[in-house]
Amino acid sequence: MVEIPKSVLKPTLLRYEVPVAVGSTDPRKTRQGTLVTDGGETVSRDVLDSILPPREFSHNNENYIQYVSTTPSKRTDVIELQKELEQMLQQRKAREKGICPVRSELYGQCFDEIIRQVTIDCSARGLLLVRVRDELRTTIAAYQALYESAINWGMRKASAVEQGKDEVEGENQRLKDEKKILEAKAAELQSKIEAIEKREEDYRSQKEKEHADETAFLKRQTAQLKAQLEQMLSSK
Repeated sequence: MVEIPKSVLKPTLLRYEVPVAVGSTDPRKTRQGTLVTDGGETVSRDVLDSILPPREFSHNNENYIQYVSTTPSKRTDVIELQKELEQMLQQRKAREKGICPVRSELYGQCFDEIIRQVTIDCSARGLLLVRVRDELRTTIAAYQALYESAINWGMRKASAVEQGKDEVEGENQRLKDEKKILEAKAAELQSKIEAIEKREEDYRSQKEKEHADETAFLKRQTAQLKAQLEQMLSSK
């Protein structure tokens, strides 16, 4: 019996037999044939291997292959499987909610072990469970692809929004700078307008003063001429 360390052989809920070394001859040749269940039904070994393929690995420069167990299960095995599932969920710190690859992997292993147990007892039910398992995997893969596509779309949308935000902020800064220039120009023009209005006001005040002085001079001159005329008329 070959002792394989746990670091090489990953623990799993699916029951496997003892690993066998891969030699010059195919070890599958010694494993072909049929299995007889307690109920008298025969199950092809190839059927079981096609449903749950053996796993291969290397250790100390030697290749090994490990087939799923052909031992029929009892009620105690199902209870033990449930305990092992709960224990491995806790050991590997699987999340109870949300998407968790660890939890999905362990439940998948548990489902494969149930398929193994059912197949040994009844191959027809086992094959039907395999169809259910494959359909579930296909559905989950489709949802995962849809989820990843939505994430990628969201990332692209966020990137586009961020890029548009930079453009808007740049345009906003450009408009602010342009506003400052226009405000400075408007202030300059306002100063010119006020200067022109003040100059025009001074000019108008000066002209009004000159007009008033000239009017007063003419009134005095008119009054003097009128007085002289009246004096001349009175002397006659």
